[in-house]
Amino acid sequence: MEKDTNKKVSVVIAAYNEEPRISNVLKVIKNHPLVDETIVIDDGSTDNTSEVAKRYKVKLIENKDNLGKTLAIKKGIESAKNDLILLLDADLKRLDSEAVTKLIEPVMNEKVDWTLSLRGNSLWYMKLLKIDWISGERVIPRELLADPLIWSKPKISYSLETLMNKSLLDKKATFYSVYLPNVFCTPKTEKIGFIKGWLGEFKMTFMMLKVLPPHKIIGQFLTMAYLNKKYKNNLIAKQSLDEA
Repeated sequence: MEKDTNKKVSVVIAAYNEEPRISNVLKVIKNHPLVDETIVIDDGSTDNTSEVAKRYKVKLIENKDNLGKTLAIKKGIESAKNDLILLLDADLKRLDSEAVTKLIEPVMNEKVDWTLSLRGNSLWYMKLLKIDWISGERVIPRELLADPLIWSKPKISYSLETLMNKSLLDKKATFYSVYLPNVFCTPKTEKIGFIKGWLGEFKMTFMMLKVLPPHKIIGQFLTMAYLNKKYKNNLIAKQSLDEA
């Protein structure tokens, strides 16, 4: 299927103290042919994140205070002018133009409703079942992001992807996981030190459990793994029929 040339992509990046890392992302997407605009939300950084972002052609939103990822992303989406939203973390390593294209094209070409990434340093069990269900790299039509549920718990850190998954699963939106073996997310231990980094990882798990109980978190992961395989198999079968 040829891509719909009327569809354009807005990239939304929330960043907090990402001065050393955000340029690795911005330099890749600044001239990407499928990206129409890039929006960076500096969420109350105490370093020079905004100054780095200003070196690139971006729409910069500067939050005076740290509002958290959920509200920062929400502000970025509300500011976006296009139908397709590409969410990217600001701390990615080895991102390249091909990876961005692989995320965008399945949605732009209407093969699935949305995509998410499986990074090179995703955890082993995610690689085993071929899905990182809490990945921050996603391409989603903005109409699917209008559900108030997604934005309903902004004070709980790490609630965004979990609630987004719930909303999209409830809507039966089709998706698949895009394996990006060369793309890595910077670990918290590298950003803030070993002890604080591991404490941050435990905090992330604890916060997710404040959004959904453990059995539903596990159920969400397994459901998405099953559906990911199902949707991919359906696409392969359809492609085989089209080529016959």
